Amino acid sequence: MKLYKYYPDNVNSFKSISVRGLWCHYPKKMNDPADCLAFLNREITPEEVTVFKSYFENHLNPSLKRIFNYSNEQVTNFINLQRKKLLDDFAFCSLSETFDDILMWSHYASSHTGFVVEFEFDDSKIDHHFQKINYTDYLPKLDISKIAEFMNGKDENLKYFFQDLSLKSTSWCKEKEWRIWRSKPCYYHYEGTNIKNVYFGVNSSIETKSIVAKLIDELNKDALFHFMEFNQNPIKLVSKS
Repeated sequence: MKLYKYYPDNVNSFKSISVRGLWCHYPKKMNDPADCLAFLNREITPEEVTVFKSYFENHLNPSLKRIFNYSNEQVTNFINLQRKKLLDDFAFCSLSETFDDILMWSHYASSHTGFVVEFEFDDSKIDHHFQKINYTDYLPKLDISKIAEFMNGKDENLKYFFQDLSLKSTSWCKEKEWRIWRSKPCYYHYEGTNIKNVYFGVNSSIETKSIVAKLIDELNKDALFHFMEFNQNPIKLVSKS
């Protein structure tokens, strides 16, 4: 699978390349205040509340066993709070399925002065930490059983939470975003051979091109370099080798 990372023209981008890592940060640190749609509460039906509470009727942990005696409103508030708490625990980095979006070059590559790196990940090594963004106008229904099972120690349902946190408004759909989730802010380290191509913006300076070319060459001498240009009629970005 090929994914692309847009980099601004700054020291942090050069550092990211030099340490062979993609920086993952908390959702609340991202540029969209509505990221993950966490500010919206889910509606939980009385039937779903009953299902959720049944998982805790005979729980050995006293604090979780108390859930069985919660009111419908308390259960609904509890579930919504748990989802929001995940945003304080997990971090992600953003990538895209495309390297030639004019707006993304403007927003994320410092007005086309930065660069884009193409990564190719082996499909067999893609796990639940990789999540494709679900762009939506409506919040999907929660799977109450998976939430309860996760709270009861079934960590395999962490994939479900990553999927549910990987939500954005359809206003962002042109970004074709993927996320790599981690348990805390950190670098997601990749292999140098994962880098296949590098694209320099139409306003990239000679200094930026030289620095990035040297750093990339140390990671993968087979990586190819390209230069973005504006095409006329239709107006779009194209790459030249």
